[in-house]
Amino acid sequence: MSGSGSWAVRSDGTADGIVLAVDFPGTGRREAGFTDLAERLDIPYALWETLPPPLASGTTLSGAEWIDRWLAGVEASGRPVRAVMGFCAASPYAAVLAHRIGALQGEMPDVVFFDPDIPQEFFLYWQYQQIMERFLPELSAEETAAARQRGEQAREQADDLTALGAELSRSFCEYGEPACRRAGLDDERTAEFLGGFTTYVSFVCGSSQIAAQEPEALVGAWSTATAVTSAGSGEAGRLVAKEMSFPDIAHVDLLATAEVAATVSALLK
Repeated sequence: MSGSGSWAVRSDGTADGIVLAVDFPGTGRREAGFTDLAERLDIPYALWETLPPPLASGTTLSGAEWIDRWLAGVEASGRPVRAVMGFCAASPYAAVLAHRIGALQGEMPDVVFFDPDIPQEFFLYWQYQQIMERFLPELSAEETAAARQRGEQAREQADDLTALGAELSRSFCEYGEPACRRAGLDDERTAEFLGGFTTYVSFVCGSSQIAAQEPEALVGAWSTATAVTSAGSGEAGRLVAKEMSFPDIAHVDLLATAEVAATVSALLK
């Protein structure tokens, strides 16, 4: 691990340089992650993945604070960055991080997106519904319906993504705490579960914030990036310099497929 807990080393390298991967790794998520990709890559560089703060803390950061946290770890390492990768809603972070690193080291790293997207209200609302239904089975049907209705009302009334995120976090904690107790979780596990959602919401909202705050960096990185896209890719994956499409691969499997890993390995060598 490097950078005071802001990065995890997913694979070691033999050459002087690192590849950075921006995502929010989490236990139990449907999508394959960069740990899966690292097992299949054949590159000479180490692969580092972003880490959130301790989940039990429920830390919330702005988009700029997320970037600063990761950048401090990279600067402390003193190692050149060869590429920056971003998965889905983390793509704006990867774009801005690559831009900042390019300014620091005098050379822009390669940028690779996987099903890139800029998170909007629907994305966050959908994630709230999915996590609520998958991980809180102890809720009654009435409670689940009420939580769903709270989410719908928040989506209709929120002025922006950050406001929506704050309301969804409140609702999730309100229904999630009794569900955790019914499941027999102790205080520490309950705090980690609820805090993890709050921090994840902060991660998603921060991605949208940084995209709006640094449009030149976003457009600059997007215009030179390669997008690796799946059957579930949106329009953002076609607004890059080069798209490498895998229409037979589902979004959830994109980072765990040998064919994709071979393609990415060739890009990064």
